[in-house]
Amino acid sequence: MPNIPSAAKIRIMKRTKLSIYAYTDFRAFLRDRLAELKEENPKFSQRYFTGKLGLSGRSYLTMVIDGSRNLSDSLARKLADVLGLGAEETVFFHELIRYGQAKTTEAKSEALDNLRRNKHFLKVHQLDLDHLDYMNDPLTLTLREMVVLQDFREDLKWICERLPVKATPKRVKEGLDKLLRLGLLVRDGQGRLQLAHKHQSTGPRLGSVPLRSYHRTMLKLAAESMDLPTDVRSFSGLTIAVGSASYAKILEAYASFLDKVRAIIDSEEAYDHVYHLEAVLFPLTRRNSNQTPKGGK
Repeated sequence: MPNIPSAAKIRIMKRTKLSIYAYTDFRAFLRDRLAELKEENPKFSQRYFTGKLGLSGRSYLTMVIDGSRNLSDSLARKLADVLGLGAEETVFFHELIRYGQAKTTEAKSEALDNLRRNKHFLKVHQLDLDHLDYMNDPLTLTLREMVVLQDFREDLKWICERLPVKATPKRVKEGLDKLLRLGLLVRDGQGRLQLAHKHQSTGPRLGSVPLRSYHRTMLKLAAESMDLPTDVRSFSGLTIAVGSASYAKILEAYASFLDKVRAIIDSEEAYDHVYHLEAVLFPLTRRNSNQTPKGGK
């Protein structure tokens, strides 16, 4: 670890006009803050700050910004001083770094829980957080699709009886309200619930967490559905040796297959059940002998 000077030796810069709470990526904030400082004074280059931090590599901060290097806790503290962050901003900066550098979905979710405890962060990202909660909740995922069933009634008792998961009328009401708030459901001229968009895509500003959580939720439900009668569910799988070229072709074929499924759904005139289609293609072998097995050190 390079020699890092004490905070007392680091000049505190002019406070930033940027709102760090508007960011979900600490690297993007670091890039924008350094650009802001350089605009304030041309001498505040990355090379200047690298020297102030006592780092030998001139491109260190560039590598942090482009994602090829991470920040240690000690260097993050010194960097917060150099950037001129206040006490509360510094705490948030550290949480933002933990979120950005988390290596697993579980660690990232835990870091996000810490971020969402900040009222300033909540104020900016509430809609994205609601979307994340929606992606993690089988109830809201199902409720969204239920409104197109031909016999759907906005009756909380009726809905509860049709759900595959146990839910109280209160939870159902909260779920419907959340879907309306997110704009995933709307009301027509007669006040009836309907889909805002027939096909829902993922990808809010919180990065890959919602998408990963969504698929984890669905894979868990898929495993539980194996106990259902075979006339209402279907399972199939292949264990195959795959080359790089064929892997790409398989992904293309799957994308084409999904387009055909959407076309089938779009041509349907009456819906009577809500289903989920989940397909995964994952490796059973490692790419090279240096790759650490899952669960290894």
